[in-house]
Amino acid sequence: MLGNRIRAFRLERGLNLGQLAAASGLSASYLSTIERGLKKPSIPVLKNIADALHVSSALLVLDEDETFTGEKLRFLREGRGLSLEELAEISELPAALVEKFEAGESRPDFEQLEQLAEALNFTVSYFLEKGNYQTGIGVRLKQLREGQGLTAALLADKAGVSSGLISQIENSYTIPSLDTLERLADSLGTTVHYFLLQYEEIENLLSSLGPNLIELLGDHKVQAILRSIRDLNAAELRYVLNYLQFFKRNRKYCQEK
Repeated sequence: MLGNRIRAFRLERGLNLGQLAAASGLSASYLSTIERGLKKPSIPVLKNIADALHVSSALLVLDEDETFTGEKLRFLREGRGLSLEELAEISELPAALVEKFEAGESRPDFEQLEQLAEALNFTVSYFLEKGNYQTGIGVRLKQLREGQGLTAALLADKAGVSSGLISQIENSYTIPSLDTLERLADSLGTTVHYFLLQYEEIENLLSSLGPNLIELLGDHKVQAILRSIRDLNAAELRYVLNYLQFFKRNRKYCQEK
């Protein structure tokens, strides 16, 4: 539903109704009726809302069925180092249903999409955008390889794959398996998640963060923590992600201690 979509993007950007109203030139009460599905905005109003949210008008009206793919969900889950059962537990959705989503046998409604996005610590927009992730992986792979002064043959030798496969990935002729992506990431000193983040443009990713979080990213202590994450293995990263989900659900009690 359009209202749910607008609310999700607003919350992703850390905006309350009043702030979105000020940015879009609309009243908070009118925006509230749109989010609740009581009114449909005109095209000019929709454009004002989209501009205030830094997204395209088309993205706000796309049907989830047009954009969601089980492959996106699976890639992000595996990139997070989570099993189907673990994602099901964190998202509070049945494991059998999550498996159907990934297999393309069923599609989540918007509420389920929000649960999955929160569980994976990602944005709803990741699932709704039509971006070609193959191109993103290939571009990022080539940038990293050339930045480290490696030829395709040298990288292939380090990762134990063929140089032809490197070329195919970089030119978006094929998408690598998760195992291959892990070997490439290890060879380049990065993580699988680094390649997955290319699904969203960096500008879009930053715009989805609230102003308080963006300010925190400038703190040297926070930056030190982010650098330390690079050295975590899959099990350690899974522990951190699970703890973050626990904290988000129980922040009230955690802060009282």
